[in-house]
Amino acid sequence: MNIVSSEFNFLKPIKFSKLMRLGNKFDGGYILPEYFINNSDGLISFGYGYDPSFENDYIKKSNNKVLIFDHTCDYLTLIKKLLKYFKRFLLFKKKFKDVIYHYNNLKRHHKFIRSKKVSFFKKKIVKKELNNNEINIDKIIKLSNLQNAILKCDIEGGEYEIVDNILKYEKLISCIIIEFHHVDLNLVAFKLILKKLLNFYHIVHLHGNNHDPIIRDLNIPSTLEITFVKKKFIKKEEFIKKFPVDGLDQPNNPFIPDHRIYFE
Repeated sequence: MNIVSSEFNFLKPIKFSKLMRLGNKFDGGYILPEYFINNSDGLISFGYGYDPSFENDYIKKSNNKVLIFDHTCDYLTLIKKLLKYFKRFLLFKKKFKDVIYHYNNLKRHHKFIRSKKVSFFKKKIVKKELNNNEINIDKIIKLSNLQNAILKCDIEGGEYEIVDNILKYEKLISCIIIEFHHVDLNLVAFKLILKKLLNFYHIVHLHGNNHDPIIRDLNIPSTLEITFVKKKFIKKEEFIKKFPVDGLDQPNNPFIPDHRIYFE
C-alpha cells in the first residue's frame, strides 16, 4: 500500500460532484468536473502530441473554441513518418497496417487543426520569448480573449517555468489540469509551485502516470496528473483519500497495474 508521506498531505483532493473523463482511455484522457465543461467559455491546451481526443470531447460537449499550442507537431513530421513506413513496407520490413496507422495520424491531424472550433499554434510555451517560435502566457491570454477558461498543460517538464505566469490570470481561469513530470527531480520546485496554486485553487482529482515509477519513501508518482478548481466553487471541504477512482481513472499504460495512492 502506497501511503503518501505526510509532508505531501497538501495534495489530498477535495470531493467535487460529477467528475468526468474527457479523451481516450489510457493515455490522452484527463479528469475534470462536468460543471466547468458546461460553464467555461473555452479551452486553452498546452501540449497536443497528435492526440486530440481530450480537445475533441470538450468541443462536442461544450461547443466552445479550443486554442492549442505545441511546437513539436506539424505536417512535415507526419509526412516524413508516413513515407518512412511506406518505404519499409516496400522492403517487407513493415506491415501495411503500419502505413495505414501513420496515414490516419496525418488525416486526423489535418481534420483537427482545420476545425472551425480549433486554433492551432506551432509555438513553444515559455516564460520569456527568445524567438518567433516561442510564446508567453501574456500573449496567449490576450489572444484567447477568454473570461472563464479551462487550461490543460502537458508539456513534458516545461510546466515548472510557467505556473507563476499562469497565476497572474487566475481570475480568468476556473479550472486547471496539469501533468507534472519528473517530480522526483524537481521536488523543491514542485512543492513551491503547488503551494502557490493552492492559494487560489483546490485539488479535486489526481492520478499517477504509471509509465513512470512511484518515488520511494514519499509514495507519490514521479509523474502526476492534477486537476485544480477555483476555491470559490467549493463550499465544503470533504477529502478523498484513495486513488485511482474506479470507473473514472484509467492506467496510462494498460499492460501494468495502475499506481494506487492513499492518504492518511
